Amino acid sequence: MTTRTIAHITDSTDEKVGPFQIKNVLPTRTLKQVDPFLLIHHATPYTIKPGDSARIPPHPHAGFEVVTYLLDGEFFHRDSKGYNQVARGGDINWMTSGSGIVHSEGPTDTFVENGGTVELLQIWINLPSDRKQLPASFRHYSGSTLPVIEKNNTRIKVLIGDYEGSKSPVITHTPMFAYHVNLKAGTLFTMPVDSSYSSAIYILSGKLNVLNEKLKAGQLVDFMLNGDHLAFTAVEDAALLVFGGLPIKEKVVSYGPFVMNSFEQVQEAIASYESGKMGVLDY
Repeated sequence: MTTRTIAHITDSTDEKVGPFQIKNVLPTRTLKQVDPFLLIHHATPYTIKPGDSARIPPHPHAGFEVVTYLLDGEFFHRDSKGYNQVARGGDINWMTSGSGIVHSEGPTDTFVENGGTVELLQIWINLPSDRKQLPASFRHYSGSTLPVIEKNNTRIKVLIGDYEGSKSPVITHTPMFAYHVNLKAGTLFTMPVDSSYSSAIYILSGKLNVLNEKLKAGQLVDFMLNGDHLAFTAVEDAALLVFGGLPIKEKVVSYGPFVMNSFEQVQEAIASYESGKMGVLDY
């Protein structure tokens, strides 16, 4: 067993997406991706007052997967292919944008009417070049279908991949894993990781000690590919996203909501959207 060492420690930046205050976790100035993970936005707990406007209007995506993991609240997804789905705390909405799709999202009408708190992670995952032109599709995974393992002051919710034989129902185009981990203060956590996979930790709350580095909420640590285990200790009660996967190792050319392998492909995606080939969504 060889414990991986730290490659990068990065601080998230505070930004706004629509009405939501977010932590921009990835990419940063020093870390462009944790291949195949391209982007992580953490919409920190946001209280919606009754009657607030809190929707993100229709916008396009192409060339990657858009994953919304709802930690709290109630969030709808609606798109130009006819999918219409509500996620509730603990659920995952998974959209493969492929050749292109238009979607909108936000708290449901009922949730906005009553008010409440919303918290979520939105994650962009790259598609390999031979799958970027797949027809767009959407899948919903209820939180009740995602395995949870509780042991030794640790709770592991398997969002993607498997953990000690407990497998998530989430279907992916390339091998990867993502776990929502909760640790009690003082708990040492170790886990195996495929020696060829990337790996990283984002701290949603609390503090960690990772190889004598003190880390806090809002920070991400990316590991070297030089071992087959991760090890870290909770300095105080902590909630984490632990993730990684088999790197795609292809050129990434992104422009706003389009992620391709060349600028020419980005231009084609823009033209496809502007001509209506990705479909139309009014609300």
